[in-house]
Amino acid sequence: MSNVLVKRIVGAYLALVAVAVLAQFVAYPLYADDHADSALDTWLILDWFMAVGLALMLLLTCKAKGSCDADPGSDTRQWIRANAMFYATVLLTIAFVPNWFAAAWGQDDNGTVWHVIDTVLPVLFLVQARRLLRPAA
Repeated sequence: MSNVLVKRIVGAYLALVAVAVLAQFVAYPLYADDHADSALDTWLILDWFMAVGLALMLLLTCKAKGSCDADPGSDTRQWIRANAMFYATVLLTIAFVPNWFAAAWGQDDNGTVWHVIDTVLPVLFLVQARRLLRPAA
């Protein structure tokens, strides 16, 4: 598989997960009271896709950060962008993992943390997806 094809597949995956999380986050209050179990099941399924997306994001942003750090002549804007994406992904992952474990296998997940995750994750994923899907210059 070519590098370009892999980038496009990963970019499409991140974009689809971002749109699904955003759609669920917006629609959830409209139907959650009537169908609480099915609404929670939807989130628990989406969490698996979010976890895979976060793992991909960690790999991609770590690689981009490493490239910028290794090149002393790299553009300052590129360095800031790579570091911002990397550290935002790390922070999001740190918030996601324990809350996901608590939601899926425990009982003490935090709704406020989920609101932050479900608003930040689509933005990060879409920014990265756009970068991966745009044609090479």
